[in-house]
Amino acid sequence: MFVQLTDAQLGKLFPAYLLLDKNFRLAGSGPSIRKLLPGLQIGHAFDDYFDVISNDVATVCDIQERPDHPIEIASKCGNLRLHGLAGQQPDGYFLALRHVTTSQYLASQQLELTDFGYADPEIQAIMLIAVQRAMLEEAQDTALELAYERQRYSALLERTSRVSGYLAHDFNNLLSIISLNTERLARAPSADGKIANLTQIIGDTAARGSEISQSLMALSHQSSETLSALSIDDIITENSAFLKTVVGSKVGLSMTLHSGSCKAVLSYNGLLNCIINLLINAREAMPDGGHISVATTVRDGLANKTDDPPESSPCKYIAIEIADTGSGMNEALLSRAFEPLFSSKPNGTGLGLASVREYAVEMGGDVWLESTPGEGTRVFLHFPIALDAMMCPDDPSVEDASVDAVPNERSILLVEDEPYALEALVEMLEMEGYFVTPCLSAAQALEALAKRSYRLLLSDIVMPQQDGAELASKACIAQPGIRVILMSGYVPETAALQPGWMFMRKPLASSELLGLIDKLM
Repeated sequence: MFVQLTDAQLGKLFPAYLLLDKNFRLAGSGPSIRKLLPGLQIGHAFDDYFDVISNDVATVCDIQERPDHPIEIASKCGNLRLHGLAGQQPDGYFLALRHVTTSQYLASQQLELTDFGYADPEIQAIMLIAVQRAMLEEAQDTALELAYERQRYSALLERTSRVSGYLAHDFNNLLSIISLNTERLARAPSADGKIANLTQIIGDTAARGSEISQSLMALSHQSSETLSALSIDDIITENSAFLKTVVGSKVGLSMTLHSGSCKAVLSYNGLLNCIINLLINAREAMPDGGHISVATTVRDGLANKTDDPPESSPCKYIAIEIADTGSGMNEALLSRAFEPLFSSKPNGTGLGLASVREYAVEMGGDVWLESTPGEGTRVFLHFPIALDAMMCPDDPSVEDASVDAVPNERSILLVEDEPYALEALVEMLEMEGYFVTPCLSAAQALEALAKRSYRLLLSDIVMPQQDGAELASKACIAQPGIRVILMSGYVPETAALQPGWMFMRKPLASSELLGLIDKLM
């Protein structure tokens, strides 16, 4: 006895069913078959459209012992595959079929949930794949959106940094003019106590304005520290008690300082922070105690790692070596040690060694590590010696015969594009007994360099047409041995500062500037 079902009812139970007559001709099909094989026509032979896998339809449908028989077929056009059961009917055969979910159909999204019956086990697979595809598409869209937003944020941050830097430069220029001229008033002989009091008020207000400019400098990602020639041995010695506190009571600390009076152009706090970071790393590598040694030496040769190929001309440099007896690092950790935000410690930030490298490179030096698991780590820092870095190579071929062979030992070429600041600096330097040639532009300074020799170039950095860094490079070529001090409230990325040049932040402090000039002269 057969239950008579309508085409709609069969389609809901088996969306991919097929009806065959006694001669194996197509008598009906489910909605899924009609959608995927729109060229299929009723009355045509089954073999025109399908192949029975590993058999033929007549053999499969020749059912004697069972009321149904497993069957698997494949379409001759396309990659449609179906499996299910073949059963006899009074007027032919009924193929209750389900789709085989091939990767091609899933990838092309040709199969949908409506192509399957209610109880079809393939539905879960289809739903899972659909959800995975939707999540992947969402992740891709999100990644693209994040990349776009990150790019926009980076561009905005760069513009903000650049604008704040130039604002800081202009603001610091004005503060320098105020400070320098206030000091002029303070030096002028006067019996009027009210003027002295007003001068003090103006000076204090300018100092407060300088603190505001530091916020702009921080926004432009620039350090507000002045660079000057410093003795590394003196810095370590002055802070030896504090450094012993940093390593703790379980760790011994020894210092062997042999760089003597040699100096490097550095920022005091920057170097001290580097040494502290390295000592903390060494201490944490020895939780049960150990020993750290700090040594300084002066070396001749190439200022790069000994096993690296030569990349620069020979020079003298101060080397700092910090060694510990800790656990050491393997090659994998060593290769990533300076990577920002990478840390082998559970609570590490990954910023210590990265900041050390950034500072060393900014000061014209470098840093590298040597480590062996179980034997400890050695960190090497080197910085060019100030005198060697400051002196340009002696090249007689570039000397101009019209330039005086022997410069005045107290001669200064002063370049400042702010007239009021230039006037105040000239007066201050001349009162100290220096011979000053004032210039309002780099072009005027180059003309002055062609006429006579100078002991020192003191120049602003940010100027129209040609900046102070370009001028300093040309001055070193024109007059080998000239000392260089650059000053600015902001150093643009395009300004190529050489590591041996002294640098002072604006607003200028007269006593600090005069002290630096006195050392160089």
